[in-house]
Amino acid sequence: MWKRLSLAVLTVLLVTEIVVAAPYIQNALSDLYRSDFGWLGVAVWAELISMGAFARAQRRMLSAGGAQLRTWRMTALTYAASALSMTLPGGKALSVGYVFKRLRSWGATVPAAGFTLVACALLSTLSFAVLAVVGAVVAGGGGIGSILVLAAAALAAVAAVVVRRRRRPDLLARTAGRVLVRANRLARRSPDAGLAWLQRLAGDLAAIRPRRRDWLAAFALAEFNWLADLACLLACCKAVGADGASVALVLVAYIAGMSAASLSLLPGGIGTTDAAMIFALTQGGDGVVSATAAVVLFRLISFAMVVTLGWVIWGATWNVERRRSVQVALPPRDLTSLRRISAAGRSRHDDGG
Repeated sequence: MWKRLSLAVLTVLLVTEIVVAAPYIQNALSDLYRSDFGWLGVAVWAELISMGAFARAQRRMLSAGGAQLRTWRMTALTYAASALSMTLPGGKALSVGYVFKRLRSWGATVPAAGFTLVACALLSTLSFAVLAVVGAVVAGGGGIGSILVLAAAALAAVAAVVVRRRRRPDLLARTAGRVLVRANRLARRSPDAGLAWLQRLAGDLAAIRPRRRDWLAAFALAEFNWLADLACLLACCKAVGADGASVALVLVAYIAGMSAASLSLLPGGIGTTDAAMIFALTQGGDGVVSATAAVVLFRLISFAMVVTLGWVIWGATWNVERRRSVQVALPPRDLTSLRRISAAGRSRHDDGG
């Protein structure tokens, strides 16, 4: 009942948004046809660079965990995982599971894959907090800036505690063991069920010791991921002629949109992200039509383009692996017969049979 009620409320909100914003969206779409193609190209390249930076951050953490992966393969995985995260309900959990499964299939150990996911999520959150602090300082929000500084400091403290505990295998194993015993008690299982495996996993995680330059490089790449995405929004404003959008205003609008995306129940922050960005741009002095056009163009690039590329990569990967699994499953003689039958079928098709 609650799910249906929530879905009904969200549907009403989206329909209301569309009805109210329809005139502005129509004018904004007409402005898109007159976009500056030079700035449009800059926006596309900035988004591609943003995705590449996050892929390289993941690759750096995976390398610190003892597994090596080519850059193009990690980039393709990042696009596919982003498509899952942005379009499917519960997409974030699905994308995490997908990345973990792919890394394992490519030879990464369970600790290395898990460490990569946790470390990159922590670095991405921390780098966005730093960007939000800069945005608050640029915007001149004293109270908000103080809150964001405290939030960034808290995240840094959490990161330091995680790293410190990871270097103490005994402490990490004891903490994980206590959590598992309580979970087994709630599930009415044996208190030591899975304890040996968990202790072994904790020891393997503690054996992963990234260097300081690994952390700094991954953090810089995670920060560059946000900055390049911000540059995409700024280029979109320039492309549609939103002259009232200064760098400081675009920075505030971007932070507002990305913060609102985390509160949205819909995949990709549909509705809330767009509304937050348009509201921030218009409150900063930009026109409603130009602000809407800039945000629509930004979402077409950062959302629609990334999702399209991600699903294309996901489909191509699935198709290649399906063919390989068929070839592995069939004996050589059956595989040769299958190829002959396929060739005969193609020849009959070419002859009009």
